[in-house]
Amino acid sequence: MSRWPNHIRLVAGFEIRPPSTQARYVFERDQAERLGGLIADDLAACVADVRAGHLVIGPALLEPGQVLSPGHAPWTAMREIARLDGPLEPGVTSIGSRQGRLSHAVLEPCREPPQGLFVCLPLLVAVEAARFETLATQLEQVLFERGGLQPPAMGTLADATGLDPVHGQLMTQADLMALVKMQLAGAGLDPFWPPVEHALLAPDQAASLELPAGLKALWNIKAGGWELEFAIPQEFGSASDAWALWLRSWRQTIALLETHLVPWRALTDEPVATVDDANQWVRAANGPADGPNRAWIRQHPEVGLIGYSSIIDGQRADYFPLHAEAIGALKARFAECGIDQIKQHESAPGESLASAHRPNPGQP
Repeated sequence: MSRWPNHIRLVAGFEIRPPSTQARYVFERDQAERLGGLIADDLAACVADVRAGHLVIGPALLEPGQVLSPGHAPWTAMREIARLDGPLEPGVTSIGSRQGRLSHAVLEPCREPPQGLFVCLPLLVAVEAARFETLATQLEQVLFERGGLQPPAMGTLADATGLDPVHGQLMTQADLMALVKMQLAGAGLDPFWPPVEHALLAPDQAASLELPAGLKALWNIKAGGWELEFAIPQEFGSASDAWALWLRSWRQTIALLETHLVPWRALTDEPVATVDDANQWVRAANGPADGPNRAWIRQHPEVGLIGYSSIIDGQRADYFPLHAEAIGALKARFAECGIDQIKQHESAPGESLASAHRPNPGQP
């Protein structure tokens, strides 16, 4: 009897058709046992040596971003539940819920239904140190090519969840990372992958990245997240199209980080700008202004909404939401100041969308 310190992360990935509202993503214990046994058989049919280890089957279908997340992935919880750090015999442990409840939050889907049509069941293989390198190499070489799940496993998944799976595939975590990156490349979005990859593979190493359109990102080792420098439009003078390109880069970076549950925070070194304490928006002060409290929308013809301008208590300011959820919070802030109607447009004569800011408040 020996300790099992070596763990290989695998995934059963399922392409599904659009789910019904009654679909379920968390397995009860009896469902998990049936499905886990069939997946174990399919895995062993590809790489027989896996039977020398102990296979752990996760209890829920997760989005790829949650599986490939530095802080919300299920691996540690699965290892703890199956007691893989102590003496263990070869076999299979299928983790299931009790009336839909799980003991660890990271095992639960972060969203139900998932955002996409590809979901993952995490698997973990514990193996003796002497067998680790050989088994890991075999799985890397064989699994993605020959690891299609067979009809019994697919049918059991459908019965347990109410989903309509199209294809099931066994793969390593590295395979899943390569698949996600390939999908991003197909959409021309692979330049935004490096921040996620660094968070997954090198979280203890400092990093500074320059992403498309000049977006700067700094890895904060202590916080385990990215610090992103927010550029307000004045940095581009009147080049509104250049700032719009930068804003696209910002939005795509944030979307990918949030898909993978990677922490981030905005920074700005502009003397007139501040970041909201809750990391929801950037506020840029523009000096005194006359008239009643009011607010209006700032838009760009290609990227749409870029923020809001306001006059509140005699002070003009511009607000740039950092993510989509911040829009509602901003509207609530305006309402607290007596602004219930937000105008479509208001600006000084000759002012462009990207030149509304002045380096110093009140400067003509």
